[in-house]
Amino acid sequence: MISVEEAQARILCNSSRLSEEQVYLLDATGRVLARDLRASIDLPPFDNSSMDGYAIHAGDSLDAHEAHPIALTVDGLVQAGHPAMNPLPARSARKIMTGAPLPPEADAVVAIEEVERRESCIVLHHPVKRGSLIRQRGQDTRQGATLLAAGTVLNSARIGLLASQGVILVPVTRKPRVAILATGDELVEPGQTLLPGQIPNSNSYALSAAVMESGGIALRYPAVADRREAVAEALHQAASEADIVLSSGGVSVGDYDLVKSVLQTMGQLDFWRVDMKPGKPLASGFLGKTPFLGLPGNPVSALVTFELFARPLIRSLLGDTDWPRPVISLPLAQEFSEISDRRHYVRVAIRADANGALMAWPTGPQDSHLQTSWTNAQGLMIIPPHQGRLPQGSIWPVMLLKA
Repeated sequence: MISVEEAQARILCNSSRLSEEQVYLLDATGRVLARDLRASIDLPPFDNSSMDGYAIHAGDSLDAHEAHPIALTVDGLVQAGHPAMNPLPARSARKIMTGAPLPPEADAVVAIEEVERRESCIVLHHPVKRGSLIRQRGQDTRQGATLLAAGTVLNSARIGLLASQGVILVPVTRKPRVAILATGDELVEPGQTLLPGQIPNSNSYALSAAVMESGGIALRYPAVADRREAVAEALHQAASEADIVLSSGGVSVGDYDLVKSVLQTMGQLDFWRVDMKPGKPLASGFLGKTPFLGLPGNPVSALVTFELFARPLIRSLLGDTDWPRPVISLPLAQEFSEISDRRHYVRVAIRADANGALMAWPTGPQDSHLQTSWTNAQGLMIIPPHQGRLPQGSIWPVMLLKA
């Protein structure tokens, strides 16, 4: 068996970012930027007021104080979207709205609530600093500066930044096509009548959803029967149509666990066991040049191994430079017994105690077939082997399942 870290490294070592495609700005939400983008304009593109107020010459206010107020003549109004072309005369003030361009020669803004208005004048009772309440041109970004780097995941704030630069088409990495096959004579489609010994093919749907959540395109194939020729045909077709092939089931040591042996015949098997729980039987290799991951058949094992190995591969092909999940240290909310001889990824919910402190709560029995324990999980508590009893309050690393 190899460690989780070595398995991850071996799976990712030959991965490289997929090709670029152009998408419209809103369609780029959640996508990964394929190359650096530089600012095409200064942002803000001109000096403007950060509040409703009056544009002035700061020097005209230097001697203002309560005992010696200074009056400035109001000579007009500047609205947002309507630049003032005329310079501001000395000892004058021009009313200005938030976001409006600063009049030529003005160098400060005083807020409306900070002045006294008298007919055609404003009265200042204190000096105003040069640059006060002014958003300087290029304060946010300068033309030519790197706006966003390749590998950046585009969220709402970054979409807004691109829009502020007038970007309409965005270069993103194309989504990897991920073929998903579940193996087993016992599998039938959800909604079909179950005959004795049959179960719904939930893994195909769960893994398809996980692929889409990870940024890939899910290609879900029909369940594959436990026959060597059926497995070989399905893997051959999947490898020809996808960037990654994922299977579930058939990678252990049972008489009908055929996926691993077919992979060895058709392609290349790199490794097939990882020192972890759940998910020890994991086959990794290639079908031609297409990466292949054979996940365990138990539902939770399939999803945990997807999280640790398939998701990083998908994010790597997307060029995501920040794919690892955050890991934080949390106290255990209740006693937990751990007797595994492998590293255990314990499903936990994360909730605050009565004092508001976050704690990790195991989601119940940790058997790998118990799907309900995964549906409530917000993290995986990482427990080294041979720990025995874990006392309440003991602190352990928790990998967050959603950033």
